[in-house]
Amino acid sequence: MTDEQYHSHSWLSRMWNADIEINQLIDRRDKIICSMSGIGKYDAEHIPTQNGENATESKNIEYSYLSEQIEKKMYELAKENVRTHKVIDQVEDSMLRGILESRYINRLTWREIGKAYNYEKTRTFYYLKVALDAVTPYIPTEVIIK
Repeated sequence: MTDEQYHSHSWLSRMWNADIEINQLIDRRDKIICSMSGIGKYDAEHIPTQNGENATESKNIEYSYLSEQIEKKMYELAKENVRTHKVIDQVEDSMLRGILESRYINRLTWREIGKAYNYEKTRTFYYLKVALDAVTPYIPTEVIIK
């Protein structure tokens, strides 16, 4: 991968960590729901009840906090996905656009992309490089912060 392709890849995948973080927050919130309804195991690590605290109140507070964090992260992710989509839409070749959208908007694996386009994995990587070359002129020159 060339430096230009790597820069394009880094810019296009800049929000993957936010996507992972959202899923982790949702999992934590789901554990609270399960513990409150008796469906799942009680997880004392995330729901403290020492010193006479009301367990239900603590759970509700943490649930509210997590919901707020999820909403903020999802807004940020959606905003950046729109921005990424605008950059990808400038690529003229529809197949290359589709590969870029599959990978960087829908976050599909290379195997899933290859299956969708009936390509072997090596052919998918080849088209990735072609797609990155096609999108490189439209990538903002901002510094990538990870």
